[in-house]
Amino acid sequence: MNVLTLNLSDSVKIEVDNSLSGLETIKYNGEIVSEKKSLLGENHAFEREENGEMVKYEVRVSIKRLARVGIDIYRNNKVLLLS
Repeated sequence: MNVLTLNLSDSVKIEVDNSLSGLETIKYNGEIVSEKKSLLGENHAFEREENGEMVKYEVRVSIKRLARVGIDIYRNNKVLLLS
């Protein structure tokens, strides 16, 4: 089940999927870059080349109040999304 799709630009899209079994899948432009199984959330880190430079992403999936899924996304340690 798709939890979040974040279009950062025309050429960068990050998707966060979560299955009922707890498998978290992170996709970068449709390519799976991280998969971890968790019931309470995990941190996912990956690197990709953008415009000739390596960029580090971190996606933090957590359970917030009232069983809501929280997703925080960082690019080179700068916040892109806090939810």
